[in-house]
Amino acid sequence: MPAPQPAAKSWRAPLVAAPRGLTGVGLALGLAVLLSPGTGCRNANLASTLAQTPSYEPADQTRCGVTRSHSRPLIIEWPAHDRSELETLVAEGGRMVAVRYEGCEMELLRGCTAPGSYRYQGVQPKREDYLFKRADDLYAKIPLGAANLEAELERHGALSLGMTVVGRWQGGHGRPARVDLRGDCERATHVIAGLSVGAFRLSSEAGAEIRGEVGWMKAGAGAGSSAARGLARSDGELDACGDGREDSPPDGCRALLRVEVEAIREPAELAAARARQICPHDAALVEGGRFRASVGGLSEVPDFCLDREEVRVADYAACAAKGPCSEAATSARFKSSIAELAWASAHCNGDRTSKRRHPINCISWNQAAAYCQWVGGRLPTEVEWEWAARGGEQERTYAWGEQEPGPRLVNACGEECARARARLQPELKDVPEDMLPRTWLKLHDKKDGDVGTAKVGSYAAGRGRGQLADLAGNVWEWTASAEISYQTGEEGQIGWGGPDTGRRATRGGGFLSTDDADVRTTARRLRDVKDRRPDLGFRCAYDP
Repeated sequence: MPAPQPAAKSWRAPLVAAPRGLTGVGLALGLAVLLSPGTGCRNANLASTLAQTPSYEPADQTRCGVTRSHSRPLIIEWPAHDRSELETLVAEGGRMVAVRYEGCEMELLRGCTAPGSYRYQGVQPKREDYLFKRADDLYAKIPLGAANLEAELERHGALSLGMTVVGRWQGGHGRPARVDLRGDCERATHVIAGLSVGAFRLSSEAGAEIRGEVGWMKAGAGAGSSAARGLARSDGELDACGDGREDSPPDGCRALLRVEVEAIREPAELAAARARQICPHDAALVEGGRFRASVGGLSEVPDFCLDREEVRVADYAACAAKGPCSEAATSARFKSSIAELAWASAHCNGDRTSKRRHPINCISWNQAAAYCQWVGGRLPTEVEWEWAARGGEQERTYAWGEQEPGPRLVNACGEECARARARLQPELKDVPEDMLPRTWLKLHDKKDGDVGTAKVGSYAAGRGRGQLADLAGNVWEWTASAEISYQTGEEGQIGWGGPDTGRRATRGGGFLSTDDADVRTTARRLRDVKDRRPDLGFRCAYDP
């Protein structure tokens, strides 16, 4: 007598070959017995039982985790009300959406947003088809809802997903920092950076079938079992996904299919990343951020490096001797009177030995750009320049802070400058200095020690954040920004406008500045790219 067998933990349909002589009705009757109430599996579906796959339980790891493969999860099984609300938030724009994304769960955080907005971009319709036969396939592609679909997979043997993608909502670039979030964001882990749009249909496919038809195993009239029934979910209409439009998805093809998430950068991570960034010698790292610039509105500035001092006469002379730079001019060029140009030309530093530590001046925009390229940098944009001058999020009125301008803080037009300028008037040309009018325009009533430019970095008390010198006074500074950068278009969007006017923005004020507004962090003048002025120089920026 054979030994008794241990009881099975769960019932499995035995996969056995039919004994010899048992065919046709005999085999059908045997299967019917398995399906009878006495078998202990009253509601079992034989086809789904035959189609079941082994469970996926890898040792020492879980199925869910926000890994690289899960950074672009399908959200077709996300709760309908969340998908609907997300669709509304994305279309409204204004801010980017933050979520808590842990394991196989994603929670929409309605009270937390990140800087930026979404812009729709249509694409040529693209078809994607997936066939899921194993649980790990579900968790890899559809982590949000895979647990629910796993039961359906066991019931039906296979699941089929068909999608058509017609466009995507694209958010801002780069990972957001926690300090940039707004609202109740304590539980936020990620920001949705992009979303695919289109339509989908998810349905079951049979891994095995038993039908009550002639030619199949016939257990009785009308009897049969199918694992192909019971699952059909969709959003949008696949037939409606025609050619993608540039401005919005087609009607009937607006379902959100996939999200792209970016992990929020934590303060410690930011600090470590910045510690690894290397700026050129004598350049400071300016940590990026978002602010409302004086021109151009809300702006986002990434990390960049900026020269601590203005480019000196000796620096530029080296480029002229060894590099692509043309020699610095010794005469000024801009629209003015003959007397004004003669006085200005006398204050061009050129390559004078006595001025080697002074800022190079009387330099055109193209000459400045060529020098920065030679040293491996570029001219800063005026948004970058203003962000650095303001001390980033400190939003300083002046580069040094809030103290009113004075002779220790900035090389602007003081007593010496005012008297020198007065002599340009023909009627005052031969008047002794002590007889000159004392009411000539000037920024302050004291002497700062310089009529023209000063040695770079001379006004230590006026240094900005990061020990950036002469962000106010000495010489105005060329930037990379053209005048058209901030013209407003028909729809009020920044960056529209006509052709390049040939003028570039300059920032910071110079030794001729007589107005407080000229030495503030928001000071701005437009100059022709060919202008050469004694109160105009530059410094370079670098990408870390």
